[in-house]
Amino acid sequence: MRRSNIMVPKPHSNFLSVQCSKCGEKVVIFTYSTTDIECKACGQLVAKKTGGKANIMGKVLSVLD
Repeated sequence: MRRSNIMVPKPHSNFLSVQCSKCGEKVVIFTYSTTDIECKACGQLVAKKTGGKANIMGKVLSVLD
């Protein structure tokens, strides 16, 4: 079997660039967050922990590799 045929699974988690819904500040967060994430500028909740994948409260701008 050639090495090019070996499939490598992609991770289910990513880093996301999220924009705060209140002030528009951009925050980079991890999809599986273990804490509530607040905006550094205004204190608005950007992502809420759930025990698994976080609930994103802001607008997701892009998925970072």
